[in-house]
Parts: sequence; structure tokens; C-alpha cells
Amino acid sequence: MPKFLKPLILLVFLAAAAATLGVSTAQASACSGALIRDWYVDGRIDNTYPVHCYREALKDIPEDQIVYGTLRDDLNRALALVISDHNGSAGPNTPVPGAGDDGPNGTGSTSDSGKHDEGFFGWVAKKFGPSTADSVPVPLLVLGGLALALIAAAAVSFFARRVQAKRAAGDPPPHGPLP
Repeated sequence: MPKFLKPLILLVFLAAAAATLGVSTAQASACSGALIRDWYVDGRIDNTYPVHCYREALKDIPEDQIVYGTLRDDLNRALALVISDHNGSAGPNTPVPGAGDDGPNGTGSTSDSGKHDEGFFGWVAKKFGPSTADSVPVPLLVLGGLALALIAAAAVSFFARRVQAKRAAGDPPPHGPLP
């Protein structure tokens, strides 16, 4: 065997290994990119993707979604549901059903029931607050009510002073010295 053939074979083998690794990385990033694009459409994942796509997407989340969005939470929630459904043994190719599938585990950004406890103030705001953006804002209504209450208090005080002044003016003081 010629002396230069061994390094040439080694070089061809390393190039093939690098190309294979590059293709698998490109496939993984394409898979995570498709998953993220699917989520960007309506805030939920409608298609079915394997677990490794979710893990790659968690690494590829854009900075604005890390700070402001719920993409990371939605991906983690979907992964946790699939892992719990498979008793902790979900492999990298285990399919994760999307919200559009008929599977039991949707990955939408809302909770399972779709409702949450709003508390007393949430109930008051919903009952008496504005229902559209064209409505009068609640703080303006509160300030208007406070202004009317202060005007009413001033009016009561004014009329109370007038009544007291009339009662005091009923008997004039005596003139001169007493006999």
C-alpha cells in the first residue's frame, strides 16, 4: 500500500463524518425552526414533532421570547406532559402531539380548563368595568366619583353654616345696661 493512501483514506473518512454531523445538526435546527414557526402563528403548537425537536427548540428560542413570551413555558409544558405520559421513558423520537391533534395533551398557552380564579377585584372589574377599548377607563370613573363626593361634602358644609347663622341671628343681644 502506498505511503500517501493511509492519510487520504483517513481524510475521506473524517470528511464523511463531518458531513454527516453537519446534516444531522441542520436537520435538528430545521426541525426546531419549524416548531418555533408553528408556535408563532397562533401561540400554540398544532403539529406533531418528536421530543428532540422540542429540546432543540428550547436551545434556539429567540431572545425576545425568552424575555417577553411564553414559548419556553409552552415547550417545557408539552415535554413534561409527554414524559409523564410515558412514565419518564420518552426517547428522542417519541412524538409530542400538538394542540391541533386529537391527543389528550394540547400544548396551547392556556391552561386545561381555560379559566382561572380572578378574585374579588377581577370580578368587580369584569362586572362594572369597561368591556371595550372605546369605553371610559375605570380610573377616570373612580376620580369622577371622588370629585362628586367632594363637591357634595362641600355643599353640605355650606348649607350647614347657613342654617347655623340663621339660628344665631334669631335673638339680638340686649342694648344698654341691665336695670
